[in-house]
Amino acid sequence: MNDIKQKAAYLKKKYNTSNPFEICEQMGIRIFYFDLPESVNGLFFKYFKNYIIIINSSLCYEECRVTAAHELGHIILHKSVNSFQLMSNTDMPIQKLENEADYFASCLLIDEKEIYSDYGGNTLTVRDVACISRLPEKLVQLYINKSGLFPPA
Repeated sequence: MNDIKQKAAYLKKKYNTSNPFEICEQMGIRIFYFDLPESVNGLFFKYFKNYIIIINSSLCYEECRVTAAHELGHIILHKSVNSFQLMSNTDMPIQKLENEADYFASCLLIDEKEIYSDYGGNTLTVRDVACISRLPEKLVQLYINKSGLFPPA
């Protein structure tokens, strides 16, 4: 999982932002919004040599931001995996790939320097970090579990 954190850090440094929309734009990844089933926040696919992210148009901005970061994680980490084949093949470890994309999103969107310097990170709860980072608590908890940087609360 350290490799995932390093890949997210590399993108933040290369593009001078942690905003997944800006990173995608600079990487030439197109993002479209469509009415998707309620159970689907987003998906990505490759069309010829171009990556495309589809985000559920019913999501609020913060949910779109997390979904864009998650799908960008799939592109960076799993670009050779065909998610449509995965869904139809029950032997494939789909949840492992989803967890990796979630962890990538949390690494991209959580700013440790801000958490520690501006908010005294060691005294914060998962809920505090989720509010500061505007992320679901589930992603913050995953980040804590994988990176071990904040004490679980």
